[in-house]
Amino acid sequence: MKLKLLICGVWLIGALCCFSISHLPAAAEGAAATETVAEKIDFRRDIEPIFKATCYQCHSGEKANAELRLDAKTAGMKGGVSGRAIIPGDSKGSLLMQRVRGEGEGMRMPPSKGLVKAQVDLLAAWIDEGAAWPDEATMVEKSAPSQSPVASSQTAAVASGITGAQNVDFVRDVQPIFQASCYSCHAGDKSMGQLRLDAKALAMKGGISGPVILPGNSEGSRLVHRVLGLHNEMRMPLKGEPLSSAQIAVIRRWIDAGAAWSEDAAGGGGDARIKQHWSFVAPVRPTPPTIKTVVWARNPIDNFILARLEREGLKPTPEADKTTLLRRVTYDLTGLPPTPSEIDSFLADTSADAYEKRVDQLLKSPHHGERMAMPWLDLARYADTHGFHIDSHRDMWRWRDWVINAFNRNLPYDQFTVEQLAGDLLPDATLEQKIASGFNRNHMINFEGGAIPEEYQLEYVVDRVETTSNVWLGLTVGCARCHNHKYDPVTQKEFYRFAAFFNTVDEEGLDGRVGNAKPFLQLPSPEQKARQDALSAAIKEHEAALADKEVTPEQEAWERTYAGQIAAAPRDGLTAHYELDGNFSDLSGNYRHGRNVKGEPTFGNGEVGRAVSFDGDTQVTFGDAGSFDRGDAFGLAVWLKGSGNTPMAWFQKFENTDTRRGYEFQFDDLQLIGIQKRSAHLTVRLISHWPDSAIQLRTRKRLTLGDWYHVALTYDGSGKAAGLKLYFDGKPREVEVVQDALAGPVKTAADLQVGNKQLGKPFKGQLDDLRIYNRALSEDEIGQLAIHYPVRNILSGVTGKRTKDEATRVRDYF
Repeated sequence: MKLKLLICGVWLIGALCCFSISHLPAAAEGAAATETVAEKIDFRRDIEPIFKATCYQCHSGEKANAELRLDAKTAGMKGGVSGRAIIPGDSKGSLLMQRVRGEGEGMRMPPSKGLVKAQVDLLAAWIDEGAAWPDEATMVEKSAPSQSPVASSQTAAVASGITGAQNVDFVRDVQPIFQASCYSCHAGDKSMGQLRLDAKALAMKGGISGPVILPGNSEGSRLVHRVLGLHNEMRMPLKGEPLSSAQIAVIRRWIDAGAAWSEDAAGGGGDARIKQHWSFVAPVRPTPPTIKTVVWARNPIDNFILARLEREGLKPTPEADKTTLLRRVTYDLTGLPPTPSEIDSFLADTSADAYEKRVDQLLKSPHHGERMAMPWLDLARYADTHGFHIDSHRDMWRWRDWVINAFNRNLPYDQFTVEQLAGDLLPDATLEQKIASGFNRNHMINFEGGAIPEEYQLEYVVDRVETTSNVWLGLTVGCARCHNHKYDPVTQKEFYRFAAFFNTVDEEGLDGRVGNAKPFLQLPSPEQKARQDALSAAIKEHEAALADKEVTPEQEAWERTYAGQIAAAPRDGLTAHYELDGNFSDLSGNYRHGRNVKGEPTFGNGEVGRAVSFDGDTQVTFGDAGSFDRGDAFGLAVWLKGSGNTPMAWFQKFENTDTRRGYEFQFDDLQLIGIQKRSAHLTVRLISHWPDSAIQLRTRKRLTLGDWYHVALTYDGSGKAAGLKLYFDGKPREVEVVQDALAGPVKTAADLQVGNKQLGKPFKGQLDDLRIYNRALSEDEIGQLAIHYPVRNILSGVTGKRTKDEATRVRDYF
């Protein structure tokens, strides 16, 4: 509740302040306008802008044509070679007015374009009033012409960054003025006049003309004299616009208050500098200010609003009617307007706490969490696409829903923080806490060809660092990525120490071409989770029932008596056999041994003993194995498990020419199934001349990548698609005939290869027990290879001690 009230309070303060200032009563506006008309002409507000726009180009600083300067009081009153330009009280006798009116013998000024009548009249009136020109003792805070006193005070407040009796802070209020207007000439190696303003000791020392800052005495400080252009001195800064009256007022207030200077504002580092910076000072709960109209305030927040309005001479706007009030708060808390029935019920509720009750109802609305989550999702860079390159899709909505639910559950802010930054690292982390840590995975992810993975992996880390600091610290740290900065409280070393916390994600630099990038979670919906739990319980129940039937003794008896009668793998017509148990030797006796061409293949557990793994960079050739022509029957059988997220070829035997003569097997048209797995069609091509003369088949049902399949293909030598059949796990597979136009030879001298990038997409996955025959295989023979042979192999003890999967396979076979 505290978190919600805090945020609501901030919103209400902002809304009330903005509304109060921007909706002044008409009477107040009229009064302000009247005051402006009757107000005495002010040099800073009314005259100096005319001089700046039309005269300073030729009559200021070193550009003093005819020895006349109008950027300093003494010089302006003195005049130039033609005499006095300004005679206070006598506009007709003033040479300045004669020139701007084009009277007498002199050229009209300015020569390019004359002043408009209103400007001429204003100059004349100013001179006739006495040509009041402020010096350092009479400097007043005025704003631009045509502004009311109210607008002028607001402009000055905005420009200075301070209001009322608020203390002037060097780092917040003064240093930005120095940086923008003074440091180009008076900082670091650039110390014109031997004056530097970027370090306290040097600034207090002054330059060749002596001290420029006298703490407590702005009238005697030469810094103020120079920015005002007093005592016939060139106004500073020489280049660019002079300081505004609001900026000069800030500098004077700062000097009069003692010219307090953050000891480390100009450099150094460590804790001392951080403690000095205003943004690192811990906020302290203030005492509500005293107000005149006590009855207006209903809570302490109102005191702050009314005190500011009273200080500016403003009055609060009338209280909004109930319909408007309900509309505002409903939009603020839910992002939606109130319904007609909600308006009617609120208008009908005349109780003293009607508004509070309606706020409580809105806070309980599920839409409140959605409204609160909107700015948070922006801060956390939430998106359902990866952002880079093709901007591919990803699913992050489960994290979004966690944020919405966190607000609706009124999750404490400290817990809200911990779970998003490190929810997966909590002891016995729940699935929801792991989802919360998805905050760290909202960054953009690239899969652009030619990009360097390590480069983007670092970019992801930097994104997490910068986002975390921006969101939770309100501090930008990105500038420290490359080197230390003079005024930055965070060093480069600290940046990378912080980055170390976010550089432990097991991710890839280039990922996310299709779906979410690794690592990701399997996230069933509540309904799916309930179904999974129910099925798991049912499986355990049935497994227990099977055990009660004492199948094990019967199976053991069967293994001793009948196991040897299981059909062996067919050998008739076997031209090549690769067990792939650790090498590429041909066990058929035909000596068509394979060899590794590129990369380092690895061997691990397979379906019949061990299997070889391909990582996309491994290439193996089996020489002239599998050489057949259009009229030759042949058969091929292999255990296959694909992986990866792109189309790939797992067998290739064709020429790298325009004809592409030969044959190939590949996975294509990959699709996501859930988040963690992908499915694909298996395509087989026999090619004489691509694409005109070829047979092409495609499975109608998809295969799941990551699962083992026994794949067998037989061809009867007919040259027709009907003579080409596919079997999965010993059963015929329905196929779609994409093309049936083979009209020439398919035999080629090219090697049978796996993983050749030059011929197609490289293979990622595993292969086990590859067999090639020079005849078509029957369905029974394919069943022997897919079903019987693996069990026979296990029972023979060739695979060693049975694994759990092998024991299950034998049990299922029994």
